Amino acid sequence: MNSITVLNVVSARYLPVRLDFRMAVVHNLASRYFTVNVCVVLESGSGLFGYGECVPRSYVTGETPESVVSALKVMLKDITEKSLSSPQELLSLLENTGTSETGIKNPSAMCALELALLDMAGKHWNLSVSDILGFTGKATSLFYSLVVPMIPDDAIQAFLEPAKGFGFSHVKIKVDSNNPARRVRTVKEIMGSDIEIRVDANCSWNSTDAPGFFRELAELGVVSVEQPLPADALDDMAKLRSLGLLLITLDESVQGSSDVKRAATAGACDIINVRISKCGGLLGALRVMETAIGSGLDIQLGAHVGESCILSAAGAYLAASTSSFRWLEGFFGEHLLKKDLCSADMRFGRGGQVIPHAGPGLGIQVECSRIEEAHKLYEKTVLNKTSSIR
Repeated sequence: MNSITVLNVVSARYLPVRLDFRMAVVHNLASRYFTVNVCVVLESGSGLFGYGECVPRSYVTGETPESVVSALKVMLKDITEKSLSSPQELLSLLENTGTSETGIKNPSAMCALELALLDMAGKHWNLSVSDILGFTGKATSLFYSLVVPMIPDDAIQAFLEPAKGFGFSHVKIKVDSNNPARRVRTVKEIMGSDIEIRVDANCSWNSTDAPGFFRELAELGVVSVEQPLPADALDDMAKLRSLGLLLITLDESVQGSSDVKRAATAGACDIINVRISKCGGLLGALRVMETAIGSGLDIQLGAHVGESCILSAAGAYLAASTSSFRWLEGFFGEHLLKKDLCSADMRFGRGGQVIPHAGPGLGIQVECSRIEEAHKLYEKTVLNKTSSIR
C-alpha cells in the first residue's frame, strides 16, 4: 500500500469550550446562557486536522465535560499513532470503539472522537463524510423547525415577531406544567394558525395531569408531545399514547438501540428524537434510526442547545441522507451563539432552510483560534467553579 494513502493520527487534543448565547435558554431540565461543549482536534502525519464536538448533558446521558475528557483519554490510547489504510478500516475501528464498553457508557465522548476522525479522514482521502459512510440519498435543501424556549410571557412576542418573517412551516414549543395550552395559544396568535405545532415538556408532567394537557393541546391542533413524563415512565407514557390524542416523541428516554427496543415493546411512543451527541456519533445515530424504523417508529433529528457548526454540519449530512426524518432541529449557529467556531455563517435561513455543505470531511472550515479562545473562556469562568448552570 502506497504510504501516501495511509492515515496516521499523530496528535490529539480535547478541549472543553464555553460558547455564550445571545439569550437565556430555559426548559424544565435546565437553564443556561452558555453551553460547555467538548471539542476534539486531531492531527495526521501529513499535517491535516480533524475536528469533532459533543454536548455532554448530565440529565441526558449522565456525562459531564470532565467525564468526557477522561473517556477520551482512554479511547485515544488505541487510536493515536494508529495507521489506517482505507475508509473501510476507519469505519471498522469506529464501530468497534463505539460498541465497546467505554464507547457505550460515554456516547458524547464517542461522538466527538468519531466526528474528528471522519473529518480528518475525509480530508486525507478527499471524501465527504457522506461518501465515507456510504450515504446514497443527498438532499440539496433541508428545512429546520423553529424551537421556542421557555421565554417569559412578556418577552415571547419580541422573540417570535422576527421569527414570523422567516416563514417557518413547523415549530416546537418548550412547555412545563404551568398551563402549556396558554403558551400554544400565544404562539399561534403571533405565528398564525397555519403553522404545524408540537410541544416538548422535557419530563415536566406527571401521569395525573398529563391526560388533561393532552386533551387541551389536541383541541388546539398540536401534533406531538415530546417527553411528557420522566425518562423511565414508559408504561405511563404507553397509557397516554392509548388515548389516541397526540403523537408521543421520546428523547431523554432514548440513547441507544436497546432503549428504542424497550420503548417500542412498551408501546410508549410514536417517534424517536435522534440527537447525534447523545447517540454516540453518526454511526450510533444510524443504529438508533435503523432500530426505530425497524420497530415501526418514526424519527426526528434533534439537537442539543448550543451545538456549534461542527455538530450542525454532521446533522445536515445525516438529514440529507434520508427522507425518513419527520422534523429537523438545530443549525441555529449565530442565531443563538454569540460566536460560532467556523469562519462561514452556518445558520438556517428563511423557512428554516439549510443547504448542506459539500467538500472533504465535514466540508466546513473550523477556526482553531476560536476553539482556543472558547477553551480559555471555559478555564477562566467555568473550570473549578461552582455553577448552578446545568
